[in-house]
Amino acid sequence: MEWLAVYLIFVVVVLAVVAYLVLKLKLPSPTVVVIVIGIIIISPVVLSYLYAIYIAPLPEVVIPNLTWLTVEEAEVRLSTLGLRYRIAERVYERTVPEGRVISQRPEAGRRVKKGRIVNLIVSIGKRKVATPNLVGRPFSQVEVVLNEVGLKVGERTEEYNEQYQTGVVAKQDPLPDTLVDIGTHVDVVIAENPKFGIVKMPKLVGKPLGEAQEILNELKLNLVVFHHETDIFEEGTVVSQDPIEGTELEMGSRVKIFVSIPPGMEEMEHEQKEEEREE
Repeated sequence: MEWLAVYLIFVVVVLAVVAYLVLKLKLPSPTVVVIVIGIIIISPVVLSYLYAIYIAPLPEVVIPNLTWLTVEEAEVRLSTLGLRYRIAERVYERTVPEGRVISQRPEAGRRVKKGRIVNLIVSIGKRKVATPNLVGRPFSQVEVVLNEVGLKVGERTEEYNEQYQTGVVAKQDPLPDTLVDIGTHVDVVIAENPKFGIVKMPKLVGKPLGEAQEILNELKLNLVVFHHETDIFEEGTVVSQDPIEGTELEMGSRVKIFVSIPPGMEEMEHEQKEEEREE
């Protein structure tokens, strides 16, 4: 290609000289003269290029099969034959690993001239999706939820779990929002809990009333408060409970607790109420 660069420089110089002479000699229609001379000078180059590309008998080679090769491997194989490549498109493909050639144009086996460009369709692997959150769902819904995003139900195991009722998904693998390939199997662990909704009565004796109330609220137990006059415990402290610690209760059950008040407090409150009635 060096001769082409030299020739182009020569053409520029000739055009500059001709333009100078035309302007110096004040020839009629100098622009037309310069254009005509330029065409005459450049035409040999254009004709030579067209001949070399489309007419001259360039060496021919057979296009190799590039499918399943990496782009790097395809480049090496083509360059040894004097061919070039271009990645025409990158697409998702389940069966072809990421970075490998899915198809090519022209096809393998065709005879082409050296320098031909071979277009490649390259795989970017399987489409990725985020695993949905299955924890807390009944197992009957799992397959439907997974199918909606192109995933499948994997291994199912069962284990005791106090947090969920029987038949509900307690764990999953992969975890929610993990990016996985389309078609991936999601394993689930199903809860077994025959005592779901059953809680054990905690120890409340010695705790302040507010703390006892928070504990029972977390266990979804209903609190009933009674007062008990005593100077052994600080005012507002639980002195006894019913049921006792360790008793199994259904959520929503009533729990009685007795909270300490100073001696004589109940009598004072009673007298105040009587006075209010008399007034």
